[in-house]
Amino acid sequence: MSTESGEVQLELLRFQHHSDWYKALNPDGIVPCLTVPDRALVESNLINEFLDEWVPQPPLMPDDPADHHEVRRLCKYVDDVCLPAVQKPNWSRSMQPVAEKWSDEELELRLAAIPSEGRRALWRRMARDPFTREEIDAGLDVLEDLTRRIKTYLQASGGQWLFGERLTLADITVAPYVVRFEEERPGRMPPVTHEWWSRFTSRPAWRAAEIGRYEDDTARSAREAMADQT
Repeated sequence: MSTESGEVQLELLRFQHHSDWYKALNPDGIVPCLTVPDRALVESNLINEFLDEWVPQPPLMPDDPADHHEVRRLCKYVDDVCLPAVQKPNWSRSMQPVAEKWSDEELELRLAAIPSEGRRALWRRMARDPFTREEIDAGLDVLEDLTRRIKTYLQASGGQWLFGERLTLADITVAPYVVRFEEERPGRMPPVTHEWWSRFTSRPAWRAAEIGRYEDDTARSAREAMADQT
């Protein structure tokens, strides 16, 4: 979560995003959240558009309004299709090792603090009915299809980025899903997509973000969360 005074990092496996103070900012109890004067902004892609308008240089949208529509369409596809897909490997690695150890009483206590029925259903699955290998593979197939879609955008744009010679929100939005795909199925991106990914991860902003391997980060968080329960 980012605030006017700085960044607050929430430990999801310690369920800080389900605390009352955070749900007062974001009633859905999900991350991220960006606070600006008198408001709390939520939803990653909408926050990105806000930031692009708030700090308009350099612009992160193409010049052509029709391309604006296409960027938003791709972002919607990512939210609607790729997010549920990536949750399958992600939650299996990070949430399941913690949730499967809960007693029935603790599970109900945790679920009671979660505002969204969709998220409650995910936690129930992690605790009692985890994703199968087939479901996880199907989720990764969706991410593999995304790498092919990226290839199509690059070929159509003829530039370094999905919409030409300027980085846009389209490139930024797909990046978290590409990094997870590359970790789970290394070496399977189309060559054109791989070249784009090399350019993206060579950017100073990416290096400054210090994105670690998901497996390493979640293993640390899971150890800490399980230590809290002992």
